[in-house]
Amino acid sequence: MANKGHYRKIGGTRQGIYICSPRGELLSSINSLKADDVYEMIKSGLDKWNTLPLSDQRIQRDLNPIAVHRWEKSYPDQGMVLKSSNIDLFTDPPIRYERSDRSNIDHVWFSKAEARLWLPEDPQEGDLYELPNSLKERLFRFHLVDNARGQTLPFAPQEIKESHLQIEVIDRLQNSVRIKITGNSKAVAKGKWLLGQNDWTPNYDLNHGMQTTLLGEATYDIGIEKFTDFEMVAIGKRNGKTENNGRNNSPDSSYIGFLFTMAQDKPLDRIAPAFVDIYNTDWIIQP
Repeated sequence: MANKGHYRKIGGTRQGIYICSPRGELLSSINSLKADDVYEMIKSGLDKWNTLPLSDQRIQRDLNPIAVHRWEKSYPDQGMVLKSSNIDLFTDPPIRYERSDRSNIDHVWFSKAEARLWLPEDPQEGDLYELPNSLKERLFRFHLVDNARGQTLPFAPQEIKESHLQIEVIDRLQNSVRIKITGNSKAVAKGKWLLGQNDWTPNYDLNHGMQTTLLGEATYDIGIEKFTDFEMVAIGKRNGKTENNGRNNSPDSSYIGFLFTMAQDKPLDRIAPAFVDIYNTDWIIQP
């Protein structure tokens, strides 16, 4: 249905306001922040609604709608889900009352097996361990991105120029393992889009990047094979812009603060990551 709306094409964003009948007939649609335009679209949809037979205006009694596919079906119940809270910073280091009020949230998914890869095989106090590339890539490509003000683009593997995340085991008490996380990254997207045809494919050459420094601590319980707490912060220096990330009036370069904490077991925190459709893993159920 959305392919017949205001974008009238397959692929790309479906963002907008849609009016349709219970049987799925599109009546009108628009993607606009202008109240007058939205009002006219609603009037147009209502006019078409009034021409429908009564049978098409009603929801059938035995209707039991089930989504053909939802990304949330891949939610890693036994793994680790992080909540990412991102905000523009005015200073580095940030001063408490000198920061933008523009912010965004996202979620980071790791399967049970991937969560265990945050630690060495037999963690002992003093151990140093580099996080596997697949997990570093997930953070640096999909989550340490310039999305504080709006929708942005992920990075391709070739665009990650520096990628370091070191784990230090700072305490081991029976099954409880405390770790310290340090790292840094550099991503540069310049020129052609490198991730093929998908919902994120832009129609322009890229020119943006992100450099980050990370610090965190977490506790993993080997007995229950789960993290019991996790907190990691990152300061990112962004440059450039993408089409929809709200940087038209921003300086070419500025700082973003990222906070990663364990998500709570609430419906709100089961929302899939923004880039889940192109996550670098095979356990995500595709449409």
